[in-house]
Amino acid sequence: MLWVTQRSSQTVDYYSGETIRLIAQCHNEQPYADPRALPIVLAAEWYLRARGRWSDSTVRIYGLALEQEMISLLSYDSFDPDSREGQILWRLRNDRPASIKRAKQLEKEGITAPFSSEVAALIEQFQCQHPEADQRELPILAVARWFLDSPGRWSARSFTINALALKQEIEGLLEFDTFDPDGPEGQLLKRLETEHPAPTKRGTKTEKEKAVAHQQKVAAKKKKAVAKKRKKSRKSLPMKELRELVGYFRSREDEFSRWIAGYIIFASRIGWRPGEIINLRREGNLIRAAAEKHTNHRGLTETCEVDISAYLEKSRLIKSVSLASEIDRWIGDARKWETFYGGKKKFLANINGRLATASKGCKIRRVCTYTFRHFAISCMKASKFTCAEIAVIINHASDRTAGEHYGQRRHGVKRPKKMLRFNGLRLPLVRNLARAFKRPAVSESKSPADAPSHQEVVIVEAETSWHPSL
Repeated sequence: MLWVTQRSSQTVDYYSGETIRLIAQCHNEQPYADPRALPIVLAAEWYLRARGRWSDSTVRIYGLALEQEMISLLSYDSFDPDSREGQILWRLRNDRPASIKRAKQLEKEGITAPFSSEVAALIEQFQCQHPEADQRELPILAVARWFLDSPGRWSARSFTINALALKQEIEGLLEFDTFDPDGPEGQLLKRLETEHPAPTKRGTKTEKEKAVAHQQKVAAKKKKAVAKKRKKSRKSLPMKELRELVGYFRSREDEFSRWIAGYIIFASRIGWRPGEIINLRREGNLIRAAAEKHTNHRGLTETCEVDISAYLEKSRLIKSVSLASEIDRWIGDARKWETFYGGKKKFLANINGRLATASKGCKIRRVCTYTFRHFAISCMKASKFTCAEIAVIINHASDRTAGEHYGQRRHGVKRPKKMLRFNGLRLPLVRNLARAFKRPAVSESKSPADAPSHQEVVIVEAETSWHPSL
């Protein structure tokens, strides 16, 4: 137990988490396993049989994790080293399954050893199907006899691998001069070399069945290709639906849903990319985040930045709880959830999954994280921000991207411009690439008398662009 106590608490907790994951995966793949057996024992045996499934580092980590849990459950003097648990513990240390690279290498070289996992699987299968077998006989001999007397049970490849594995194990247990070559053991070895049982027979298909199978295969490929085709993200979102989403997540009892409500509020105001929002930090009145796209002149600077002092001042007047402390707590929870879900990519995938579920619950079109970026930029346009100012806020290198590729002004709501402040020194850095669309104010088919006056245009625009702020 000395080597276990020398590990840090973080390492021990990490290995415990990996063991829980393995037990859950083993249960999912073997739902009909013996319920009387310990889950850790079943998971260890399942792991030892999984040849060519994981990489070298993953095999090592899983082996150490299972070994740690086995030792914590069993003291070495409390069970027989030759028992089932003792053999598992020994194999976890000295006979771990072959990794993907090793398995491919052995297959390429025409070598099928080591066969320990195949023999262990055969012994377990035999004991489950024949619990009344004679306990005085060596298990390997009983399994070999059962294997040879079971034609039509496995494929030709499985028969070959299992026969070689059983032959290797019997030869390792018995020296040739310790038994009669014409005895039962010698006959088993001879049969394993020359008399493999018949494999399962594949039924021959008629031409019609082959044609139908081919059509089904083609249809399945087309369906899979359509499913993989990327759908365009939704670029517009009414304020009513945005409020419904926030209310939906705030009404949930789990902590992650309430965190997503805060994400929606952030994303629908500052318009940064999803990966930038989950990694933002607060520095006084400024919130900053490392820009995701700043190479090849795609971003303005390497850091996104916006001043939220107006929001902080407003919160002091209408709320007793400090908005700054709530933002700091939300940022800390973002780091926690990113670690919990195993990285940024999986973290964002879970957020989008929750948003898809919420969209169904609110009976609206599916919303994703990028929808809030479009909505925020639409609101900036409705609030009379210029394209260059929007580029500074969302860290675009030119004023053309926000104007032509993101949400339109009519889909946003008007907010006071002073609520989002930015560094004016960044404005000269924005490249002026916006295209000028010169359209005639009145078409040639209409007379000047038919055209609306300038005052009427301003009134219509104000009525269609203003909505209550969130």
